[in-house]
Amino acid sequence: MKLKFAENLRKMRRENGFTQEQLAEKVGVSFQTVSRWETGVVYPDIETLPLLAEIFETRVDELIGCTKNDKDKILEKKWEEYRALTDGEEQYAYLKAMKRDFPKDYVIPYEMLKVMYFDKIHQDELCAIFEDFSAICTDKYYIDFAQELYISLEDEKLVHKYLASSNLSDNDIAMYLEKRYSYRKEWKKYDLQRQLNLVHNIRTICDDEIRKREPFSAENSAWAMKKSLAIINTLCDKEGEDLITGGDNLDLWFKERFMLGFRLAAALAASGDKDGAYDAIESCIGIIEKINALPEGAVLTYGSPTLDRITGKLETKIFENSVHKCFYLYDGEEKLDRSIFTLFAQYPHILSERKGWEWFDSIREEERYKALVERFKKAVK
Repeated sequence: MKLKFAENLRKMRRENGFTQEQLAEKVGVSFQTVSRWETGVVYPDIETLPLLAEIFETRVDELIGCTKNDKDKILEKKWEEYRALTDGEEQYAYLKAMKRDFPKDYVIPYEMLKVMYFDKIHQDELCAIFEDFSAICTDKYYIDFAQELYISLEDEKLVHKYLASSNLSDNDIAMYLEKRYSYRKEWKKYDLQRQLNLVHNIRTICDDEIRKREPFSAENSAWAMKKSLAIINTLCDKEGEDLITGGDNLDLWFKERFMLGFRLAAALAASGDKDGAYDAIESCIGIIEKINALPEGAVLTYGSPTLDRITGKLETKIFENSVHKCFYLYDGEEKLDRSIFTLFAQYPHILSERKGWEWFDSIREEERYKALVERFKKAVK
């Protein structure tokens, strides 16, 4: 490989119109040293190679004449040497040299981010390293973890700017922020984010995951709705209360209770449990009526010690010429950028229309059902 380097160096120097003396001056060595390089007597140290490559506007591997097989062997050896290092500063310096030699290898800047994260060093170079990584990496596994490292390390304002321009889902953003606050020991922010994430996860479990049962039948659906409602009641210490409403006191789970309750009612009707279906419908309508009776400024909670940071304050807003009741979420006196709209008016089809709610067919023509339809329509107006 030295002979290839010698030949390449002599060729590139001449192509660029440099004498040995001129190249020596640019590199900071004697012209005799350049002469020895070109004859293969000696070989420059690893820190000089990137400078030479920069002078000739080429890559180090092209300068030394590495084949792909050569480069793979060199890179493998360098990783072995790197893994033998234990000091964070030494690791970072070694990776920085590797990055100059192998600018297209995204694992190198990724490892640099890890060293920054675990050893809390050189974080002033974070943005540049992350940008270098992002420009060359297409591997989702590395991208996910690199984003987690970057979001944990970066300045708060820059993090939120990055998140706002990213394609990350709301769920991913919430997860990364929780990890950020934990890493930085910002426990107040961490606790609030954890609670917000917990609410989202419970909603996902109750509204989606538990429902994924095969075969899809009325009996299985009824089981899933009951279990979902039981999870909410257990979290709120309301076991033994009405399964759907959780008792007389409203809480911020009212939308979940409302939708899960109606699905339970339909499943019970299709299973032949008419009385259970009617009781469920009445409980759901009762939730709407209680919400409608609340005064402006009423406050609800999630009813659980593990969600004690979040409250919801009722405000009436006009959107597109329609009046809507909305619970804006607060952390103490601080208003969060989250809210829960009641929007019951968007559900009038639940009882009166057949499409999507065919399981109510067994009781649809009964007088008790028709009376509940009218009560429901009145409540959601």
